[in-house]
Amino acid sequence: MYETALLNPPEETLAATLNGIPAADIKSELDQILRSRAFIQSHRIRRFLQFIVEESLLGQPQRLKEYLIGIEVFDRREIFDPRVDSIVRVEARRLRSKLEDYYRLEGKDDHVQIVLRKGSYVPTFEYRSASPPNAASALKRMVEIAPFTFTNSTPDANSVAGEIQRRLAHVLIKEGGFQVIAKPQADASHESNGNGHAARSLKTDYVLEGHLEFHPAGFHLMLQLQQCADSSYIWSESAECRPQDLACVEQLGQCLIRDLAAASSDSIAGRRQAVRKDTRDLYLQGRYQWKLATPESIRNSVACFTKAVESEGNYAAAWAALAEALLVSSMFGFLAPDEAGARTKEAAQKATSLDAFLPEAHVALGSVLSLLDWDWEAGEQELQRSIQLDNHDAISHIAYGLQLACRGMLDSAVGEVERALELDPAALFPNFVLGWLYGVSRRFDDAISQHLLITQLAPDYGLSHLGLGLAYAGKGLFVDAIAHFTNASHMKCRSLLHGHLGYCYAMAGRREEALREIAALVSRADSQFVSPVSLAAIYCGLGDPEQALTHLEKALEVRDTCLPMNLLNPEFDSLRADARFESLRRKIGLAAAA
Repeated sequence: MYETALLNPPEETLAATLNGIPAADIKSELDQILRSRAFIQSHRIRRFLQFIVEESLLGQPQRLKEYLIGIEVFDRREIFDPRVDSIVRVEARRLRSKLEDYYRLEGKDDHVQIVLRKGSYVPTFEYRSASPPNAASALKRMVEIAPFTFTNSTPDANSVAGEIQRRLAHVLIKEGGFQVIAKPQADASHESNGNGHAARSLKTDYVLEGHLEFHPAGFHLMLQLQQCADSSYIWSESAECRPQDLACVEQLGQCLIRDLAAASSDSIAGRRQAVRKDTRDLYLQGRYQWKLATPESIRNSVACFTKAVESEGNYAAAWAALAEALLVSSMFGFLAPDEAGARTKEAAQKATSLDAFLPEAHVALGSVLSLLDWDWEAGEQELQRSIQLDNHDAISHIAYGLQLACRGMLDSAVGEVERALELDPAALFPNFVLGWLYGVSRRFDDAISQHLLITQLAPDYGLSHLGLGLAYAGKGLFVDAIAHFTNASHMKCRSLLHGHLGYCYAMAGRREEALREIAALVSRADSQFVSPVSLAAIYCGLGDPEQALTHLEKALEVRDTCLPMNLLNPEFDSLRADARFESLRRKIGLAAAA
């Protein structure tokens, strides 16, 4: 295992220069990055960066292979197979993203830059200007440059327009960080008719339209940006140009990037505002209850968000929050799937229809598509879109992490939740989710440590005892698990225990108590929804796979929202080789269990 504290190579062993930059300057830049706010809490990313930089300084770039990095940095065993375990590739993407964030903010004035290019684990080093990258570089939105239209067209109009398109694309990509599609100029009408551009590409955020009015001294260039979500024009500029001097094109492109970046940062905050103060207050009350992340507070948040959308029907942020709260309430067992499903989907779709650029709306829709519709691919696209719109929204990373976990991509899931914690380190729910992920990854000691950390942050937080119960049960320490489940019950988390307590009673040899848990669940089902997954867990503990599988199939039939995540729990390990279990996973769109 590579340990940061142990690797401190003597200066005489380092290369004198790399890429023409003194090793001492590279080492100084590395130390500065590792101490930065962007990296200080990301222990795995810090180890990764230090390893690849110092191996390069030692003149050993040949060691920077995926297999060796997995063993040295990420503590994989010698049987590590990068074709199966994508941990190094996933963390490399995170490292590139964090380096971009660092140089955009804290490191904007750094003299040396460390770059990790796609497709390589060997870093490069370069000098950079002191000017900060444009703030729009984090937007990563799609811009389509439509074919230009003309007035008083000339024989070389298409070639002039094509050169302008190329220059605009260069500026948007290089300085704005946009993805750009440039439609061939041959698709344009030669005279302006208002509909001269070709059909838009799917998933395009903006269309940049251009018009050239030729005159003897040159031409007048007008650019307009249309927002695809509502077909509104949100930016327009023009300039007088000459064919032999197109500097004005770069200036217009830079003006577009600057104005769009400023509008974007303001608009995300603006979209979270309500017109009426009382509606805004209801939304904030709901958000406060949501952030407490206890079963009771989540239920309270549903009431607040419901009143907010009733008060102001076009409040997209409230609709998105309502969808999330309803979905989690269903997973907690407060609402039956048939009661919550249609309402949850309606709220998510309403949010995106009202504001296609609101990150929370895509979080809600992505979660609904994943956990209600079991359309994992479409759900992933929406969740990635939410992160693309606002990479600093912790909830987006948590939702995406949970979606990846359901699909068995546990290392990637851990990475997303760790990113959420970098953004909000003291938040209780992300800390709980990270502990749960450790548990379903069978890293039970790490799970116990994580949940114990939460008990230090908030001794009265019931979810930490739920997490400890799950982790101790995974280790086979059922007496300890029962004790923590009992504590969780006292902290108003009884609704979340499902069948965990009954499973532990059965595994601890306390059969009568396990049967009493079954009887209590059956009795409760007469008046409220009880997840069949709870009964399945207890029957697993009792050694009755037939009954366990029957109840899991009932959960499938009623489209139980909690089914995909609960299938990851160790309680069902005894069923994983059963053909019925594999069939069930396939029916909810998941690959065969490992």
